[in-house]
Amino acid sequence: MRIEIAPLDDDTGRKLESGEADLAVGFIPGLEAGFYQQALFRQRYVCLASADHPRIHGGLTLEQFEAEDHAVFGTSGTGHHVIEQEIARQNIKRRIVLDIPNFLGAAFVVEHTDLLMIVPRRLGELLRDRGDFSVLPVPFPLPDYTIKQHCHARFHHDPGNRWLRGLIAELMSEAGARPTPAEAT
Repeated sequence: MRIEIAPLDDDTGRKLESGEADLAVGFIPGLEAGFYQQALFRQRYVCLASADHPRIHGGLTLEQFEAEDHAVFGTSGTGHHVIEQEIARQNIKRRIVLDIPNFLGAAFVVEHTDLLMIVPRRLGELLRDRGDFSVLPVPFPLPDYTIKQHCHARFHHDPGNRWLRGLIAELMSEAGARPTPAEAT
Protein backbone atom coordinates (compact mmCIF):
# COMPACT_ATOMS: atom_id res chain seq x y z
CA MET A 1 0.00 0.00 0.00
CA ARG A 2 1.13 3.54 -0.76
CA ILE A 3 -0.53 6.71 0.53
CA GLU A 4 -0.19 10.02 -1.24
CA ILE A 5 -1.93 13.07 0.19
CA ALA A 6 -2.78 15.81 -2.28
CA PRO A 7 -4.48 19.15 -1.74
CA LEU A 8 -8.17 19.51 -2.50
CA ASP A 9 -8.78 21.58 -5.58
CA ASP A 10 -11.37 22.27 -8.24
CA ASP A 11 -10.35 19.03 -9.99
CA THR A 12 -10.96 16.73 -6.99
CA GLY A 13 -14.31 15.42 -8.31
CA ARG A 14 -12.77 14.42 -11.64
CA LYS A 15 -9.87 12.68 -9.87
CA LEU A 16 -12.31 10.66 -7.75
CA GLU A 17 -14.43 9.74 -10.76
CA SER A 18 -11.42 8.56 -12.80
CA GLY A 19 -9.87 6.61 -9.92
CA GLU A 20 -6.82 8.89 -9.87
CA ALA A 21 -7.80 9.61 -6.24
CA ASP A 22 -9.50 7.12 -3.94
CA LEU A 23 -10.95 9.45 -1.31
CA ALA A 24 -11.40 13.11 -0.59
CA VAL A 25 -11.65 14.15 3.06
CA GLY A 26 -12.64 17.62 4.14
CA PHE A 27 -15.22 20.37 3.79
CA ILE A 28 -16.10 20.02 0.10
CA PRO A 29 -19.67 21.16 -0.58
CA GLY A 30 -19.17 20.79 -4.35
CA LEU A 31 -18.98 16.99 -4.15
CA GLU A 32 -22.62 16.00 -4.01
CA ALA A 33 -24.26 14.13 -6.92
CA GLY A 34 -22.54 10.90 -7.97
CA PHE A 35 -20.47 10.67 -4.80
CA TYR A 36 -20.93 8.73 -1.60
CA GLN A 37 -20.40 10.85 1.51
CA GLN A 38 -19.78 9.88 5.09
CA ALA A 39 -19.92 12.49 7.83
CA LEU A 40 -16.92 12.20 10.13
CA PHE A 41 -17.37 15.10 12.56
CA ARG A 42 -18.80 18.58 13.01
CA GLN A 43 -16.38 21.45 13.02
CA ARG A 44 -16.38 25.13 13.89
CA TYR A 45 -13.90 27.92 13.40
CA VAL A 46 -11.65 29.51 16.02
CA CYS A 47 -9.15 32.34 15.91
CA LEU A 48 -5.47 31.44 16.21
CA ALA A 49 -2.92 33.87 17.65
CA SER A 50 0.59 33.62 19.01
CA ALA A 51 0.61 32.85 22.72
CA ASP A 52 2.94 35.86 23.02
CA HIS A 53 0.68 38.24 21.11
CA PRO A 54 1.24 41.67 22.68
CA ARG A 55 -2.40 42.83 22.49
CA ILE A 56 -4.51 39.65 22.60
CA HIS A 57 -4.74 37.97 26.01
CA GLY A 58 -7.47 35.57 27.08
CA GLY A 59 -10.17 36.82 24.74
CA LEU A 60 -10.81 38.57 21.48
CA THR A 61 -13.33 41.31 20.83
CA LEU A 62 -14.63 42.26 17.40
CA GLU A 63 -12.81 45.59 17.72
CA GLN A 64 -9.51 43.80 18.38
CA PHE A 65 -10.18 41.42 15.48
CA GLU A 66 -10.71 44.32 13.09
CA ALA A 67 -7.65 46.23 14.38
CA GLU A 68 -5.15 43.38 13.90
CA ASP A 69 -3.39 42.12 10.77
CA HIS A 70 -4.49 38.72 9.45
CA ALA A 71 -3.13 35.67 7.65
CA VAL A 72 -5.46 33.68 5.40
CA PHE A 73 -5.11 30.36 3.58
CA GLY A 74 -6.12 29.40 0.06
CA THR A 75 -9.55 27.80 -0.25
CA SER A 76 -9.61 26.38 -3.79
CA GLY A 77 -11.59 23.14 -3.83
CA THR A 78 -12.92 23.51 -0.29
CA GLY A 79 -15.86 25.21 1.36
CA HIS A 80 -13.72 27.44 3.56
CA HIS A 81 -14.57 30.43 1.36
CA VAL A 82 -17.58 30.70 3.70
CA ILE A 83 -15.29 32.65 6.05
CA GLU A 84 -14.80 35.40 3.48
CA GLN A 85 -18.49 35.40 2.56
CA GLU A 86 -19.59 35.76 6.18
CA ILE A 87 -17.06 38.49 6.94
CA ALA A 88 -18.29 40.45 3.92
CA ARG A 89 -21.96 39.77 4.72
CA GLN A 90 -21.50 41.01 8.30
CA ASN A 91 -19.50 44.03 7.09
CA ILE A 92 -16.53 43.11 9.28
CA LYS A 93 -13.23 44.78 8.45
CA ARG A 94 -10.10 42.65 8.14
CA ARG A 95 -6.60 43.62 7.00
CA ILE A 96 -5.06 40.63 5.21
CA VAL A 97 -1.28 40.90 5.04
CA LEU A 98 -0.43 37.23 4.31
CA ASP A 99 -2.18 34.87 1.92
CA ILE A 100 -0.67 31.39 1.94
CA PRO A 101 -1.92 28.17 0.27
CA ASN A 102 -2.46 26.05 3.39
CA PHE A 103 -3.36 26.11 7.08
CA LEU A 104 -0.08 24.77 8.43
CA GLY A 105 2.25 27.16 6.64
CA ALA A 106 0.21 30.13 7.78
CA ALA A 107 -0.11 28.78 11.33
CA PHE A 108 3.62 28.64 11.86
CA VAL A 109 3.94 32.22 10.66
CA VAL A 110 1.19 33.20 13.13
CA GLU A 111 3.08 31.50 15.96
CA HIS A 112 6.00 33.93 15.57
CA THR A 113 4.20 37.14 14.59
CA ASP A 114 1.30 39.34 15.68
CA LEU A 115 -1.00 38.00 12.92
CA LEU A 116 -4.39 36.42 13.58
CA MET A 117 -5.86 33.59 11.52
CA ILE A 118 -9.22 31.80 11.48
CA VAL A 119 -8.75 28.01 11.45
CA PRO A 120 -10.85 24.89 12.12
CA ARG A 121 -11.18 24.13 15.86
CA ARG A 122 -9.47 20.71 15.74
CA LEU A 123 -6.45 22.17 13.97
CA GLY A 124 -6.27 25.07 16.43
CA GLU A 125 -6.32 22.71 19.41
CA LEU A 126 -3.69 20.46 17.85
CA LEU A 127 -1.41 23.43 17.19
CA ARG A 128 -1.94 24.84 20.69
CA ASP A 129 -0.82 21.53 22.17
CA ARG A 130 2.34 21.50 20.03
CA GLY A 131 3.37 25.15 19.86
CA ASP A 132 2.98 28.59 21.33
CA PHE A 133 -0.55 29.41 20.21
CA SER A 134 -3.68 30.87 21.75
CA VAL A 135 -6.99 29.50 20.47
CA LEU A 136 -9.83 31.98 20.86
CA PRO A 137 -13.49 32.06 19.92
CA VAL A 138 -14.16 34.01 16.74
CA PRO A 139 -15.85 37.23 17.94
CA PHE A 140 -18.72 37.01 15.43
CA PRO A 141 -20.96 34.19 14.19
CA LEU A 142 -19.60 31.74 11.62
CA PRO A 143 -21.53 28.63 10.59
CA ASP A 144 -20.43 25.19 11.75
CA TYR A 145 -19.73 22.64 9.03
CA THR A 146 -19.26 18.91 8.60
CA ILE A 147 -16.04 17.20 7.61
CA LYS A 148 -16.88 14.30 5.30
CA GLN A 149 -15.07 11.68 3.31
CA HIS A 150 -16.17 11.29 -0.30
CA CYS A 151 -15.72 8.51 -2.82
CA HIS A 152 -17.13 8.16 -6.30
CA ALA A 153 -20.10 5.78 -6.64
CA ARG A 154 -18.06 3.64 -9.07
CA PHE A 155 -15.59 2.70 -6.27
CA HIS A 156 -18.02 2.52 -3.34
CA HIS A 157 -17.97 -1.30 -3.21
CA ASP A 158 -14.25 -1.72 -3.97
CA PRO A 159 -12.78 -3.74 -1.04
CA GLY A 160 -9.65 -1.59 -0.73
CA ASN A 161 -11.64 1.61 -0.83
CA ARG A 162 -14.09 0.27 1.75
CA TRP A 163 -11.21 -0.70 4.06
CA LEU A 164 -9.60 2.74 3.72
CA ARG A 165 -12.91 4.52 4.38
CA GLY A 166 -13.44 2.42 7.50
CA LEU A 167 -9.97 3.26 8.78
CA ILE A 168 -10.43 6.98 8.10
CA ALA A 169 -13.83 6.92 9.83
CA GLU A 170 -12.35 5.21 12.88
CA LEU A 171 -9.44 7.63 13.13
CA MET A 172 -11.34 10.85 12.51
CA SER A 173 -14.78 10.43 14.01
CA GLU A 174 -15.79 12.26 17.19
CA ALA A 175 -14.47 10.55 20.33
CA GLY A 176 -13.55 7.44 18.35
CA ALA A 177 -17.20 6.58 17.66
CA ARG A 178 -17.85 5.20 14.20
CA PRO A 179 -20.19 7.32 12.11
CA THR A 180 -23.34 5.84 10.65
CA PRO A 181 -23.08 4.41 7.11
CA ALA A 182 -23.03 6.99 4.36
CA GLU A 183 -26.03 7.64 2.19
CA ALA A 184 -25.69 7.97 -1.55
CA THR A 185 -26.63 11.40 -2.81
